[in-house]
Amino acid sequence: MKQTMKNLATAAALTMAATSAQAALSVPAGNSLVVNSSGMNLAWTRDANLFLTQANSYSGGAAAFVTTVINTSGGTISDLPNSLDTPANSGSYNLSASDFNTSTGNMNFWGAKAWVNYLNSISYAGETDWRLPNVTPVNGSSFNHNVSFNGTTDRGFNVNILNPTASELAYLFSNELGNLSAFNISGVAQAGSGLVNSGPFENFQNGGYWTGTEFQFPTTTTDFQHAWLFSNANGAQGTSPKDDNSRFYAIAVRDGQLATVPVPGSVWLMGSAIAGLMGLNRKRVTTLRMG
Repeated sequence: MKQTMKNLATAAALTMAATSAQAALSVPAGNSLVVNSSGMNLAWTRDANLFLTQANSYSGGAAAFVTTVINTSGGTISDLPNSLDTPANSGSYNLSASDFNTSTGNMNFWGAKAWVNYLNSISYAGETDWRLPNVTPVNGSSFNHNVSFNGTTDRGFNVNILNPTASELAYLFSNELGNLSAFNISGVAQAGSGLVNSGPFENFQNGGYWTGTEFQFPTTTTDFQHAWLFSNANGAQGTSPKDDNSRFYAIAVRDGQLATVPVPGSVWLMGSAIAGLMGLNRKRVTTLRMG
């Protein structure tokens, strides 16, 4: 008996350890399109490759879907002036079909921004304030582009160690999903890294995801041709040119969790009636067993 209780306690402890990392994540009843994060007070799109899902299911086909996404933004995306703009340093980029990859779901930075605009135009999951994830400096003032393993800079591994909420994607990856970076804080490679656990999300890719935070590169210039991104493949955060359309995905997020959709009264009454019948049935069974 003692051994059985010990085994049960061990199993319970293991279960709690495995689920504690994602305890702050939940899918609200009545809205399976999103995942709530109580730790950051955010709501994420549950489908982490939603662009591809939408492209594949669009009635006019994937190419028509891309056209719709482009038209929703009026064919252009505003950004911080950079040499990749059209024309250069204009603070505006002209969208084209080449900004999107309907085979994989990859997009460049401007494509990702346009897709989020599309989500807002259709009130996805009933909301119109979707955006790309944010990154803020870990030191609270300015970005440090040097690579580190212990979270002392914004580029590298374990960037959420000193300031857990500076990067929304890093917080999701490590703090809420419990995944490991490719290197520990001492710079030593560790086993079991990458997107081992995707929690309640669907179609989460073992690759890089865009943020909406732009960055000047080279760092000594004011050329905001880069944007920050986070990679689920190795738990690293870095930057990439905005025009890279072959490697990175997009997931949308909004401030504030979405409330559970109330159950209609008639459905509640039906559920109560069924529960009552089940209770009566249990009483009869108990009476028979006692007699």
